[in-house]
Amino acid sequence: MRILEIVSGRDACGATVHTLQIAKGLHRQGHQLYLLGRPGAWVLQQAHAAGIPTLESELRRLPLHDLRTAARFCREQGIEVILAHMSRANNFAVWLRRLTGIPAVLRAHAHTLHFHWRMADHVIAVSEQTRRYHMRYNRVPPHRISTVHGFIEPERLPLPDKNVRQQMRAELALPPEAFVVGVVGNIIPRKGQFYLVRALPQVIREAPQVQLLLVGQVHPPRYGERVRREIARWGLERHVRWLGVRTDVPRLLQVMDLYALPTLNDMLPMAMLEAMWMGLPVLSTQVGGIPEAVRDGVEGWLVPPRDPDALARALLEAIRQPEERLRRAQNAHLRIAESFTAAQKVSEIEAILEKVRAPQPIR
Repeated sequence: MRILEIVSGRDACGATVHTLQIAKGLHRQGHQLYLLGRPGAWVLQQAHAAGIPTLESELRRLPLHDLRTAARFCREQGIEVILAHMSRANNFAVWLRRLTGIPAVLRAHAHTLHFHWRMADHVIAVSEQTRRYHMRYNRVPPHRISTVHGFIEPERLPLPDKNVRQQMRAELALPPEAFVVGVVGNIIPRKGQFYLVRALPQVIREAPQVQLLLVGQVHPPRYGERVRREIARWGLERHVRWLGVRTDVPRLLQVMDLYALPTLNDMLPMAMLEAMWMGLPVLSTQVGGIPEAVRDGVEGWLVPPRDPDALARALLEAIRQPEERLRRAQNAHLRIAESFTAAQKVSEIEAILEKVRAPQPIR
């Protein structure tokens, strides 16, 4: 196939990392793939280094210069199908489809109300819950939307190493007896870190060795201030570490005993899937696509959102039952290996593109 993949994100995030992994996977399969993104985008730099042809555009619909330039490129290169990621790129792709007649497939990473979902030839949802959302609210016909779950590339992640664990714990000055709970992701209201902090006083009364690591950027600042006030209110300063944005998350995961995601709404976070691959059980909420990867009692503990008492009970159970925690950790690793790897999911995406691609004229 001759494929134009379009993405509008400038920085590294779950959607742009997936874009790169899909591009590399399709490129390895022998397809002629071109990646179109915004000037200076992280994903273009990475793709170029991997030998994938790249193009730059601001992806503006108006004036028509960007669309006409992309349409001319598609005709010259004989593009058969367009694959787009993220809102601006999705919007650009459906208008490019109107100009060229080339089928457009959009990947749905989020819940948004927009006309472009119905204009696509096919939509790929990253979870079943996302698929149901777009059928219900954006009226995407069932035959034009499929679920291909989010995924990770295990080759990018190290397997757990006791030496790394000890080294990282020493760097963070964690006591040897510490039970480390980690939350990886931007510190924003939707991620629900406040409720996990609110659960800690109940936990610490019985398990004072608990240490909570908050990894990610605070946004907006007032939410970070709210979380800090709650920490101060309960005297939790010795139990909560703010690590900020880190480039060594795989090494940090090896420090942890439990991965927590007290989110209020999430599709299927890549950071959680990576933690599972690294052999961490998960404490999360019964929202979005989370239950499609983490099954309560199998790979982790799932509780209702906005419920500090339920979070506290589940966390105490995880601390009290090391053998059960180990069982769920092993299940988490197997779950990813069996169902959430890039190789598996890129093949599923490839099959969808093959199905909708434009037939080429007989020469």
